[in-house]
Amino acid sequence: MEFPGHAMRVSREDLHRFEYGVGLVSLVVLVAGLNILDAVFTHLILAMGGAECNPVVRAAIDAYGDRFWVWKVAAVSALLVLMCLYSRFRLFRAILAGTALLFAGVISWQLHILANGPLGR
Repeated sequence: MEFPGHAMRVSREDLHRFEYGVGLVSLVVLVAGLNILDAVFTHLILAMGGAECNPVVRAAIDAYGDRFWVWKVAAVSALLVLMCLYSRFRLFRAILAGTALLFAGVISWQLHILANGPLGR
């Protein structure tokens, strides 16, 4: 029974229940798909003579070579699982939506580079 004016208590079990709405599932699938597209497009751009601008990613590519893409997809996927586990918190939903927007911007830039060449040739 709930009383007006009292905050509802959320148990640990409630936080980790696997009940997700269409909006959250759509965001997770979108981020996962954009992450894979980012990996593929980055690989294509590097093959065309482009360079990775992100110094952390560049170091990972230098360290792992072609296997980097497996680690990138696995790391983002693991983070998406964590985001789902804590999706009842608004902050995590906002972070997930922001991540989708960030990836969409990166993919848009990569499509521009792929259409025009790494140096706009």
